[in-house]
Amino acid sequence: MPGIYDDPYIFQFRSNVIGSIKENGKMGVLLENTIFYPEGGGQPSDRGTMVSARRCYEVVHVEQRPEGIVHWLAGTSVPENGASVLMSIDADRRQDHMQQHHGQHIISAIFEQKYGWDTVGFHLGEETSTIDLTTDKIPLHVLQEVEEEANRVVMENLPVKIETYDREQLNPALLKKVPPDQEKVRLVTISGIDENACCGTHPRATGEVGPVKLLKTEKVRGNTRLHFICGLRTIRWMRQTAETLRSIEDAVGAVGSEAITRINNREAELKKLQKERKELLTFKYRYLADQLKEQALFIGDTYLSVQHFPDGDMELIRGVAAIWCEQPQRVAVLTAGTGPFDVVMARGAEVAPAMNQLAAQVWPILKGKGGGSADLVQGKAQELPAEQLNYLVKDFFGG
Repeated sequence: MPGIYDDPYIFQFRSNVIGSIKENGKMGVLLENTIFYPEGGGQPSDRGTMVSARRCYEVVHVEQRPEGIVHWLAGTSVPENGASVLMSIDADRRQDHMQQHHGQHIISAIFEQKYGWDTVGFHLGEETSTIDLTTDKIPLHVLQEVEEEANRVVMENLPVKIETYDREQLNPALLKKVPPDQEKVRLVTISGIDENACCGTHPRATGEVGPVKLLKTEKVRGNTRLHFICGLRTIRWMRQTAETLRSIEDAVGAVGSEAITRINNREAELKKLQKERKELLTFKYRYLADQLKEQALFIGDTYLSVQHFPDGDMELIRGVAAIWCEQPQRVAVLTAGTGPFDVVMARGAEVAPAMNQLAAQVWPILKGKGGGSADLVQGKAQELPAEQLNYLVKDFFGG
């Protein structure tokens, strides 16, 4: 009888239900035999459907449990025990997983043979896959060399041999990742390239892996994590990258390296303009802060300014408040916008009342909220009753 480890190209098969499991509101099914691959070894499980008695059940996850391979279904219904079911796996997902997993074997083999770096972790993700290598850094030229070598192995279309051995028949070096109580070991071999104990799904030949692309690296717990893609994922990445490049070229009016030069020049110009803008804004904020004094209230020994800037924003009122409060004995309660409103409450030196205490009284009438400290509070308000706000702030400071 065919199964997941015999022929990964069987996408439909009929079997019988031998049991079911209910766990945390989920329903799972056990079958006499299955073509669904259970999650394991860094490879996600297959998905697909089961059809029984004119009813279709969606298989959303498959896992190996002590009681057998459990097929978790969407919904709360399951086929009856003893019922015949027609399994259909998601062939596109299966083929994609074969491309990524076998690509990993090729990439890992090259790193081990050429540079002595072992693969100590593998994850097959939805968008990219990763391997963790026993090195703290991979130079760019090494990535390029490995990528070219991996694609050469693919283009040679070497046969992939999958055989099962008794444990004692194999070199102990091949058993490092095999559980000690596992007597039968499945060996995946690419002649002259790789020999690896593995339970995953693999193609008949390396050519089915398709183009290999090494994307980026990152440091993880003293090792280096390499992100890569294979097969149709690489084709889609190439198409998207080409479309992005064309959009960039159209935007800057240049192609190839000239486009990069123009982007770098514009970036330098933008940084210069941002610096100049920051300097000009300081002059603007200082001018507006000077204007505040004309309408500020002098209560006790404190200059109190409550002002609204309809065309302003949070950046503006923060800047104005900061300059206004450079001098001691000053308080600013500034708002901006047309709703929702930006709000800043700030105090300078030698002002005793805390702004977060003032805010606790102000937020209810503004239907707003925010956060901050005794010196500065900022937030958003849904309403701006100007007269009520002025009265409350003056009253808070004893006016």
